[in-house]
Amino acid sequence: MADKNDLKQTWPYGNEIARYLYLGDITGENNLTAIKQKNESTLGKLWQFIIGEFEDEPVVLKRPQSIVGDELGRLFITDISNQSVFVFDTVNGTMEQWPNAKQHYDFVSPVAVALGVNNEILVADSVLGKVFRLDSTGKPIGIIEHSSLIRPTGIVRVAQENKIYVSDTVSDNIKVFSDQGELLETLGKSGNGNGEFNGPTYLAKHPQGILVADTLAARVQLIANANGKVEYIRTLGERGLQIGDLMRPKGVAADSAGNIYIVESYFDHLLIYNSNGEFLMPLGGTGFSPGEFYLPAGIWIDAKDRVFIADMMNGRVSVFQFLGD
Repeated sequence: MADKNDLKQTWPYGNEIARYLYLGDITGENNLTAIKQKNESTLGKLWQFIIGEFEDEPVVLKRPQSIVGDELGRLFITDISNQSVFVFDTVNGTMEQWPNAKQHYDFVSPVAVALGVNNEILVADSVLGKVFRLDSTGKPIGIIEHSSLIRPTGIVRVAQENKIYVSDTVSDNIKVFSDQGELLETLGKSGNGNGEFNGPTYLAKHPQGILVADTLAARVQLIANANGKVEYIRTLGERGLQIGDLMRPKGVAADSAGNIYIVESYFDHLLIYNSNGEFLMPLGGTGFSPGEFYLPAGIWIDAKDRVFIADMMNGRVSVFQFLGD
């Protein structure tokens, strides 16, 4: 954890109205004991982690990629260097490490994680070319695979449709599976036009459809599934060198106010857009201090508008509170 002064950091800087508050970092066993902290401000109940002491060297995150949380207060973080899924129970103050993709078969490059049906955890391994289904205890229970699925790097389940969306970076498309793993549809094709993809990676749900980090095209597309075909809605960002431009967009997410978040990995920024796709503000910049990033990757926002960012090369997940418009 950072010191108390760091916990007071807000964005934007200066005399502008604060929109984001830095809460702390998740790094590993040092965060083991979770407590709830009462706060009478607009933040309501927040959590923080207390540093514990260990006889052995603590297990820590090394290269976190993606995050998702469940209703029990557990955070699931994929780590490609540890080749595992880390599970932080923020209520009971415990941590587990899940290395097994299936029985006697370990993860190689777990890059994306999502919640599935019946409390399943879905983990996309980009090297193995499969999506692995785990039960709520981490026990492998199935595999989502297909001969056409080559490099899955993003995953999200849309509960209203009972469908799982998986980005295939090599194939330049989004493959849609049933909860049981049947390939139902393939959305998009290679290209730089609307509804086409060039190296798609991270995915996220949006009230209007699916956010797709079209990484090699340096943009994010908002699309919907129109009976197995891409319904293009809008594009966010464009290639450029100014703050607010994109070079290597990765994690994407949306908050309760409709704002859209894009992790710009190349420039080490989190970029925030309004619901119409207009750029609002950046957060971050290259560095190691709280609120700075070094090759950030995935992002997830919980029901309380807490923003979790996988700060990959800093070996941590940084957490911020959206304070409202």
